[in-house]
Amino acid sequence: MAHTRKAAETNLRNAFETTLSGSLGATDTTLNLTSTTGLTSPIYLVIDPDSSSSREYIFIDGTINSTSAATSTADNRYLTGSAAGSGLSHASGTKVRVSPMAQMFEDIWDAVGKVIDSTYGNATAGEVVFNVSAGAVDQTADEIFIRDANDSNKVKRESITDFLAAIDGAGLGTASSQLKVDINGQSSATVAGGDEIMIGDIDDSNNLKKTTAQSIANLAPAGASVGLILALG
Repeated sequence: MAHTRKAAETNLRNAFETTLSGSLGATDTTLNLTSTTGLTSPIYLVIDPDSSSSREYIFIDGTINSTSAATSTADNRYLTGSAAGSGLSHASGTKVRVSPMAQMFEDIWDAVGKVIDSTYGNATAGEVVFNVSAGAVDQTADEIFIRDANDSNKVKRESITDFLAAIDGAGLGTASSQLKVDINGQSSATVAGGDEIMIGDIDDSNNLKKTTAQSIANLAPAGASVGLILALG
């Protein structure tokens, strides 16, 4: 069968080899084993690994007890690299081994590819390109990654709410997890013609721009003061 990601994480066991304690038919899903010491499901096994004519790769994702190991479906047998795609039977006494398999590494890369652009088509050396779908931001619940300079530059997570609270400076505040202009607590000033204020420029799609108090005053009838115009505004 073609490879598919079998599990988020598969287990391994160094130097494990045992034998079948009973025959395994072509469609059987339970291996009777002489020993299962150290095996943990899910795990990949190789039956008759030294035979090019009867070698079979199998994925064990069911129960492993002291005498047997089970796979949940016959589709987990005859994995890529097996001597045949079906029809293999194995006699009692046949070797069963844990060996490095292509499927193990395919599972790893499939898992990595769920998060990172594994083709590296959009990255350069030293970069990580995330392969995730777009989503609607929930400021109160969502989190972002940060590099924590106070902890050896480790990558950590932080809520958007806390991030906004950390970056709001003079004149800014947070409310409902959003940055807002905050004039409370700011000192009073005497308005002068050269003072600058922000406006939404209606002649430029209401883009935010700055202008001087005097420029606004120049729009008023003759004789009106800057302070009066701003107060009326």
